[in-house]
Amino acid sequence: MSYRNGVTLSLVSLALTCVLFACQSSAQEAPAYKESPFCVKALDKPFCNEVVKAANTWQEAITGVLSETIMQIKLAEPIMANMLAKLPPTTDQKLKNKIGKGCKESYNDALETLKEVEELLKTGDKTKSANIKISAAMTRLDDCKGEFKKTPMPAEFATFYQGSKKLLSTCLAVERTRPDLLS
Repeated sequence: MSYRNGVTLSLVSLALTCVLFACQSSAQEAPAYKESPFCVKALDKPFCNEVVKAANTWQEAITGVLSETIMQIKLAEPIMANMLAKLPPTTDQKLKNKIGKGCKESYNDALETLKEVEELLKTGDKTKSANIKISAAMTRLDDCKGEFKKTPMPAEFATFYQGSKKLLSTCLAVERTRPDLLS
């Protein structure tokens, strides 16, 4: 992938993250909204409502938010390449490599786990392990954040990371409203 494509993907991802945060801001400024039954367990109810607004069933809601989350996580690699270039020039190359490798593994593991959730949901998740797997994906992203103990996370990547965590949190909240879990 050329540098130009990497920058383009970074900008697209940043735009997506900004749109997600803008949805939250506009939802907070809007008059009262009807809360989706799929968002009752969400920490950020306006954001969740915006993400699942087109859903009429739990399956549509979880599929929609999971798809959005997977799409966001897939954008991590070019953003991470850009992030490594924005670390302070005084940052030791070994540390840069460690951060890059650790974050890449974290996001790849999170993506694979979310794909497993997608497959579980297609087959009915009879083991009811989607919740555990979504939580594991969140933990993997936290592992990436943990790589930044010795240097600050660049602002663009921090925004992307927060957007990823917000989508995962929303995904988890919607999963927790699964009809057979509430009975």
